Amino acid sequence: MYKVTGKIPYMYKNCPVPGGGYVTGFVFHPNFRNILYARTDIGGMYRFSFESGSWNSLCSRVTAEDTAQTYPLSMALDENDPDMLFFVCGNKKNNYLTLSRDGGKTLENKPLPCPVHGNEAGRSTGERLAYKNGVLWFASQSAGLFTSSDMGEEWESVSVNGEKNLTFIRISPDGSIMLAGTDGEVNSPDGRKRGPTLYFSADSGKSFTPVETPEGCDDESCDYIGFVPQKAAFDGSYLYITFCQSGKIRFGGMGAYSCDTGSVFDGRVYRYIIKNGAVTFDRDITPSDPSISGEKRRIRGGYCACEVSDGTLYVSTVCRESDDIIYRSCDCGESWSIVLKGLEVGVIDWTVSYMKPKYNGGRSCIHWISDFRVSPFNKDFAVFNTGTGIFCTENLTSETVRFAPLCKGLEETVHLNVYSPPGGDIHVIDIIGDLGGFAFKDPPAECENSFADPEGNRYITCLNADFPDNDPKYVVCTPRGNWTGKTKGGVILSHDQCRSWTRLPSPRGFTEEADNALDAISQPNTDSGWTAVSADSKRIIWTLSCKRVFRSDMTFFTDNEGLSWKRSEFYDINGVSPEIPADIKIFSDRTDENVFYGITEDYRFFASCDKGGSFREIKLDISIPHGFRIKHEIRAESGRFGRIWIANGIDGLYLLEFDKESFSVRISNLLCGGDHARCIGFGKGENGIPALFTVGRICGKYGFYRSFDYGGTWSRINSDDQCFGDITSVCGDPRIYGRIYVATGTRGLLYGDESR
Repeated sequence: MYKVTGKIPYMYKNCPVPGGGYVTGFVFHPNFRNILYARTDIGGMYRFSFESGSWNSLCSRVTAEDTAQTYPLSMALDENDPDMLFFVCGNKKNNYLTLSRDGGKTLENKPLPCPVHGNEAGRSTGERLAYKNGVLWFASQSAGLFTSSDMGEEWESVSVNGEKNLTFIRISPDGSIMLAGTDGEVNSPDGRKRGPTLYFSADSGKSFTPVETPEGCDDESCDYIGFVPQKAAFDGSYLYITFCQSGKIRFGGMGAYSCDTGSVFDGRVYRYIIKNGAVTFDRDITPSDPSISGEKRRIRGGYCACEVSDGTLYVSTVCRESDDIIYRSCDCGESWSIVLKGLEVGVIDWTVSYMKPKYNGGRSCIHWISDFRVSPFNKDFAVFNTGTGIFCTENLTSETVRFAPLCKGLEETVHLNVYSPPGGDIHVIDIIGDLGGFAFKDPPAECENSFADPEGNRYITCLNADFPDNDPKYVVCTPRGNWTGKTKGGVILSHDQCRSWTRLPSPRGFTEEADNALDAISQPNTDSGWTAVSADSKRIIWTLSCKRVFRSDMTFFTDNEGLSWKRSEFYDINGVSPEIPADIKIFSDRTDENVFYGITEDYRFFASCDKGGSFREIKLDISIPHGFRIKHEIRAESGRFGRIWIANGIDGLYLLEFDKESFSVRISNLLCGGDHARCIGFGKGENGIPALFTVGRICGKYGFYRSFDYGGTWSRINSDDQCFGDITSVCGDPRIYGRIYVATGTRGLLYGDESR
């Protein structure tokens, strides 16, 4: 029986990929200096330290067993208390009102009356949460408006004319007027045209009255007609509202009403007057787009950010096809000037390497601006969000405004797989969503750029990488092509340990279905598949992705780096071609160049002894539990033939030992009694045995663990303050004793070393 022998103190730091993901909103404290929070789509809440100039995560205690706090949807502050913080968060399974009474140092969860998700429809609108005079108000994504007068212990539903999908709730400074944005679905007259989308209440939410909004554009480019309010600002005289109209809806139906759709068709900025307890329309103050001539106004992209500072109004475009724009008006929207537009107006100091224009097709990486906030104590200091992180300025009121990334400490990229080669000057190969991949020489230092073509154009969202242990400079991986189309998906190859890449020719002409899958991969942002390379680096295998499934009948191999391809064959236990096994991943044996393994999502096991030319199924003695698609990790052990480890995140930790002569597999489960491993990796060990690293539950306690005897004894190597949310992959460093790399879906890529 295995046991945990103790806890070893570890220090964890990020392999820096500053920013890298979507920060969805900010809030400055209105009455106390140097208090600024940010919420992210998948990375939890952050508080900014003005002293150090860096962001501090509030969610380091979150475990992979409950990641709700890493999906914040909205936040609010107590205007009279500098230490009080509220935010709503959830992944639909678990949903909370989370509050802190000490500025985010400790967090308390209370149940919400409805499911929410911080990375779904409406994530960029808001704020959805308000706290006024001891009462909380919450405008939900799908269940209407709620209020609580006892800090979230109990909630009461409040009707906004029956509407369910809300965008924000705002309360006037004196508390007399309440404003709510909706998507207008419930009161739609025909299921395509939105009903009223903006309402006000002058009686503390007892009743809501519709407010005039822009007339929707009936156009074939739009699935639904009508503008949806995004954000609001009040300057004491006028109320300003930004609007978007959805284009083609990819998900969410009418509820997909902002940049969440990926296709915003049009936008407006309206000015209103609050008078005699009512909100009335004043005029359309939408800025003219400098790229559009004549009378045409309809563009791809809407308007979202809305902020007033010292009598100056700022708004932003969102989801514009070209660079998003920040506008400024000093006369209540009567006229506008441009503060930032791509590389044309404004200046950006590219202090984060991968953000440089030369790595982004010669363009600015600024996109998805949905929030812009100015410090209430310094009208020159402002922050805004993008799909690539946070930017700030310290000279906002100047004629030429200078911006720079403000991403230090903020790591919320999604890391899918991590590898540490046994040689070369690269210590960690990082496979990452959206940004492709990074190869770190020295983890404390940033990489200059992620994986890119010879012209510097970045690939995005690689799914895996592989290299032979005896030639770790030879690396293959499977990226998507980027959004601009300047790179194409497929298999890319490096001969110099990820410094430069060549895209391999594709295996065309085998089947019409495979050719269609290759056509799809050539389009932006489409999964390419899974790849493996033989132990002698002579053969590359590629399983194409078709509608996000790795197809065994679309598994091909090449011995000449893609100049020619052949198709792998799969056979069942009896040597008969089986029904095509679904969703298969191919792995190379780390010592024998002739052996590859294929493992399906439901853990059917295939082996090949002819370099992947043919695979035959081997029946396993036990059935391994299986569940969600990416919540497991499979590793072939380096330096040992035929040993494959499976961490399934559900039950146990499995070792499969392949016998080439008998063509059989012996399977062992190293954990029992509800214990389980989510990830598995190897590092530098002792006495010829590699260090075994895992994340999961051992002896009933969740944590990060290390073993030097193949799981007989374990040491915990993290504290309860070092959990870091969702964990997707781990590995040790085969050259640095004790070093672990932890790929997260919430906190970037971390490395840990003993600190005792």
